[in-house]
Amino acid sequence: MAVAAMMALSVAIPAMAVEPSTYTFDMAARMLTDIGWQNKSQELTKNQSDDVGSWFVNMPGHSYLRARFYSVDKNVGGRIELGLKSLQPEASVSLRYAYGYWRVGKCRILAGQTDNWWGSLAYHVRQYVGLNENAHLLMFGWGFAWSHRVPQVQFTYNTDTWGVQFALEEPRAKGTWGGATNVDTTFILPRMSLTFMFKYGAFMTHPGILFVKHDYESGNTGAADESWDTLAVVLPIKFTAGAFTLKFQGHWGKNFATEIPFYDTTWTGPVLSGSNVEDTTVWGGVLAGEYHIGKIMITGGAGYENWSNDTWTKDDEIVRWSAFIAVPYQFTKNFGIHPEFSYYKYGDNPNTGNDMGNEWLLGVQFRFVF
Repeated sequence: MAVAAMMALSVAIPAMAVEPSTYTFDMAARMLTDIGWQNKSQELTKNQSDDVGSWFVNMPGHSYLRARFYSVDKNVGGRIELGLKSLQPEASVSLRYAYGYWRVGKCRILAGQTDNWWGSLAYHVRQYVGLNENAHLLMFGWGFAWSHRVPQVQFTYNTDTWGVQFALEEPRAKGTWGGATNVDTTFILPRMSLTFMFKYGAFMTHPGILFVKHDYESGNTGAADESWDTLAVVLPIKFTAGAFTLKFQGHWGKNFATEIPFYDTTWTGPVLSGSNVEDTTVWGGVLAGEYHIGKIMITGGAGYENWSNDTWTKDDEIVRWSAFIAVPYQFTKNFGIHPEFSYYKYGDNPNTGNDMGNEWLLGVQFRFVF
């Protein structure tokens, strides 16, 4: 129904406009289908005694239908993008982007649902297969940190070689300690991010910092009345020389769980120990290379994550890593395939010392982009 309404609106807009010549719009779409094999070691299976492998064929949720609107002078515009997902027995439509912007000279004010320069996807690695299989996409949570799309108001000053962006955003983590129902979650300030941009020749970087403070009010109920912060610093680097591109992102911070998506919520959130809040430190990075040979690309990369907390009993850190290799082939401008192999090592349980398992995926993504 949402897709039909969006299409009807796009057709009706020229007829409804008072001044049809004052703006224009365009439509775009991306239809993706994953097919492959996923294998989990026994530590990750429900039976907990045997490895399990299974075929999968589905449409991952980063397929989309997009509409973009522009004033004639391109100083005012907007974007609406709906995510399309089919993982039987259900198919669904979700909101990815919905924002408008106003540009004056080198300044831009934007408001709505979107991501921003912090953890910019301009540096993402080309790991595409497996979003519906344990949320494997772009190595999110396995070396690459991304702040996700949330409602926000942002200000950007941008030149050809440098820029700065500041955003006030809706926090993503709004839960209470242990699911308590008698505790109120409050925010003195919204989530904030400050990111810089520098370009020089083949080099580009977007270093940035993100911060949000979570507070809990329990009154006289006897529940925990504490606060904790999510802090994240990111440093991405991209270098292109002819057919070769090198991508890197390093990050450091604390208490990523839920606020920074795709990170394991069991191991990357703060721990309430008695009346004290013990922060979980998170750091890691990803390194990937891409090489173009005509219509073929050869790409691969590896990611690393280190999470630590003093309250863990057997060991005070978790070390996990991942790697992938892919050979995308672009048949035409609008159609390509993406064969890929990826591997994920989950590390050891810091409270028991037991191996938490490993997983690998081998598959192909069919990519239709218009």
